[in-house]
Amino acid sequence: MGVETSSGEFTALKPKPILGPAALLAGCLLAAPSYGAEDGAERSLMELVREEDERLKVRWDLFPRVRAGYPQSISAGLGVVRYRLPESWECVTTCPFRGLTLQVEPGIRGIQLSAGFGTLVAEKRRKARFLSDVHLAFGVKGVLLHRWDSSALDSAERTFAGIELSHTVTRINFSIGTLRRLERVQGGDWIVTAGMGWGF
Repeated sequence: MGVETSSGEFTALKPKPILGPAALLAGCLLAAPSYGAEDGAERSLMELVREEDERLKVRWDLFPRVRAGYPQSISAGLGVVRYRLPESWECVTTCPFRGLTLQVEPGIRGIQLSAGFGTLVAEKRRKARFLSDVHLAFGVKGVLLHRWDSSALDSAERTFAGIELSHTVTRINFSIGTLRRLERVQGGDWIVTAGMGWGF
């Protein structure tokens, strides 16, 4: 097909290119599988995370504390922390331990029982059940303290209950608490406890 010019000659018409829409359609078709691949990769990653969470194992490990303070004077205690970590983690190097804590701590002038929640950054020896080095830790504990030794402030046995905050930095532990006397007797009902030592 052509067009007649003024000189009587015929010139053929060239078809206009339609590559623009075709290229756009081809790009969309090629891009669709890539989006599917990305979605599949994201799903695979989420499945791996979910499987890792399912492999978390509940463990119980021991931790120590030795301190000097009021009102127990000198005391030495042993506690246990319940936490969850992947089974493959041996924690020979530093690991995070977060969970419930239970602790018993006898001293010269009394014994203290505590239960609470703690976060510890510590390490332990291979296949050991003991946190040998507590580098950093913080805990909030409910405390029950029974005093059995007389002192200048109080000459009778007394039982107290309250809250204690415990913080460890580079193995050095600081603790402070406020406790109330459970018995109804004359005198002050509240005492403030404080101590410094090693461990958690």
